[in-house]
Amino acid sequence: MLTGHNAEADIHGSRHGTMRRPETKRIGTVFMSRVRIAMCLLAGLGSFAIVVALLLPTLVYDRLAVTPLDIDATTVATTTDGAGGEVLDSTTITGPGPLSIATDVPLVLQRYITVEDPSDADRVTFQVGATVRRADRDGDAGLLTASVDRVTSDRRTGLPVEPAGSLQTTVDSPAIPLPRNGLQHRFPFDTQPITYTVYDATAWTSFEANFVEELTMEGLPIYHFRSIVTEADLSTTTQSPINSVTLPASKWGLGDGDEPITMKRWYSNVRDIYVEPTSGSLVWGQETPYQYFARDPKVPEVTIFKASLALDETGRLEQVASARDAANKLEWVTSRGPLLGYAVGGVCLVGAVAAGVIGSRRARPPEPTRRHAEKAERASV
Repeated sequence: MLTGHNAEADIHGSRHGTMRRPETKRIGTVFMSRVRIAMCLLAGLGSFAIVVALLLPTLVYDRLAVTPLDIDATTVATTTDGAGGEVLDSTTITGPGPLSIATDVPLVLQRYITVEDPSDADRVTFQVGATVRRADRDGDAGLLTASVDRVTSDRRTGLPVEPAGSLQTTVDSPAIPLPRNGLQHRFPFDTQPITYTVYDATAWTSFEANFVEELTMEGLPIYHFRSIVTEADLSTTTQSPINSVTLPASKWGLGDGDEPITMKRWYSNVRDIYVEPTSGSLVWGQETPYQYFARDPKVPEVTIFKASLALDETGRLEQVASARDAANKLEWVTSRGPLLGYAVGGVCLVGAVAAGVIGSRRARPPEPTRRHAEKAERASV
């Protein structure tokens, strides 16, 4: 038989104990459900971030590290003010008297570069129209040379591939096939500080370009390469009616006699090439081409063309800006992007583990304390 005290305790217990258990259980179930959802979301996001970090320097890089197919650019190289070039006056070849050399001539080398067919996922065809002009003469009177050069290159390595290149030097003559090797319009992606082979459009052959130094240009890391051509016999590599010329001694300026003297056309040059190494983009360049007639290549006798030409400041800034954009995209997929992905993935996975630990502790029923045990014992009396 229950006493009044026990009955009241039972009623009190039923109100405050038994009646609250379903509500507590429901709240715990909702909490655990939310914890599990958070764990799944964090684990999924973390795994996704790590997968992206792994793919960026492999799959994504391979898709980005290719020469673009929308190249359409004009570059201009000039002689510096007060340091004009030397040019053989072609009118004196057929006129009376010896050959004449014009000095202190302002010169402009202009190149117009476009992408033509065949170009696809693996190769790109460059077409370059180039002119060299005297800036002190107008129209055709100032035109020294003009050419259209085509070469198909691998979009990743920059090396020439099939079909063979071609060169057209006169309007009324078709382009001639001109196979070649060596880099020409760009360096490979991830350029290294080593020696490369570069193609020389004047000599129609290739020469070594040696690494010189690493420097910065507008805050951008740049590799400087130098290619040196010395006493190249153009008659052995090119096709031109002036590769070997026979004229009277008086015409060569060698006295008054009419004795025929034959001279060959020789070529020397020092080319400085500046490359943004991540993208392989050419950002600046200068060269000192020197063509001359001589019987002995070590003893130049008549200058054909001699100058010091450098890409102008406008072109340099444009090339640097373009190279910076390309390098930033590649650096994101090779270093910054993966680091960010690993960091986000790691934080999310740690968060998922932490959520699981917290959830397991909240789900565990609390152990009865001594005070609770004493209350339960008194209530049962």
